[in-house]
Amino acid sequence: ATRTEHAKKMTEKRANEAKKKILNCITGMFAHEYKKTSGNWNIMKIAKDTGTSRNTVMKYLPKDTLF
Repeated sequence: ATRTEHAKKMTEKRANEAKKKILNCITGMFAHEYKKTSGNWNIMKIAKDTGTSRNTVMKYLPKDTLF
């Protein structure tokens, strides 16, 4: 594989792993820990626990569950 192909493959792999981590947080057994009292998701807590940024969390959270 060329360098470009390899870079694309690795970027896609990292994106898929981040998406899986975030979805596991909000659908897992402890999903209630990531909800605020207002019913919104605690983006900072999800980002901290998954090791990703706030922007990544916002990107991969399902749009209908954001607010």
